[in-house]
Amino acid sequence: MPITLAVADWKGRVSPVFDVTERVRLFVVDVDNPSDERPVTARLGDRSPHARARRLVELGARVLVCGAISRQLQTAVIASGIRVIPWVSGNVEEVVRAYRDGALDEARFAMPGCGGARLRRRHGGQRRCLSEETEETS
Repeated sequence: MPITLAVADWKGRVSPVFDVTERVRLFVVDVDNPSDERPVTARLGDRSPHARARRLVELGARVLVCGAISRQLQTAVIASGIRVIPWVSGNVEEVVRAYRDGALDEARFAMPGCGGARLRRRHGGQRRCLSEETEETS
């Protein structure tokens, strides 16, 4: 079943901080039937967490792939019914292919500082950067 994947975009790469990202690229991804549809680029506008979450819903996003994201914004996006995959870096097209192939957890897509093992699931299954977890427990 196809889903709309929103990727925070900054000059063709995953934007390092979603909270200040100006635009997303939207891809229709169908794992069972890959196609070469052209992505659509959309502006996010308002930077408030609830406005950004609302805009993603308006755009039809079901999954958001981004770099760093504040807890408040991540909570607003998740509450809007959108799955968030944070702490990702790399070329947007490669990230979309990796998502489609189930390979987005490869170390090469980890944000710097998140390490090869990279992410742990904590706090209700949310993905957390290992360096962020270390800061919280220190």
